Amino acid sequence: MVRYYTDLIKSNKEWEMAGVYADKAITGTKVDKRENFQRLIEDCLDGKIDMVIAKSIPRFARNTLDTLKYVRMLKERNIDVYYEVEKIHSLKDGEFLLTILSSVAQQEVENTSAYVRKGIY
Repeated sequence: MVRYYTDLIKSNKEWEMAGVYADKAITGTKVDKRENFQRLIEDCLDGKIDMVIAKSIPRFARNTLDTLKYVRMLKERNIDVYYEVEKIHSLKDGEFLLTILSSVAQQEVENTSAYVRKGIY
């Protein structure tokens, strides 16, 4: 996946690669343990990034409240978050669709977590 997005960004002459901010998927729905996500937000707020490309909504933030919190925070600084799977740009598209899809994604994450717990116990 890293190679795909590196190639995608390098193939667009208007874009400049700012880095890869990938966390291991072991943190469930919390962003506080996602070190690279926190580094991404810091770099955005420091003016180092003006557009974030995420594979999908649950790859960006794994619950609806965090999704909206960070999208709004970045939107205030005119930083776009593009969700490739859903084809949503946070600066162009309304929050309603993002909220609905984020809620569905959060439920899927919670269901997966519950299934994993049942398998472990």
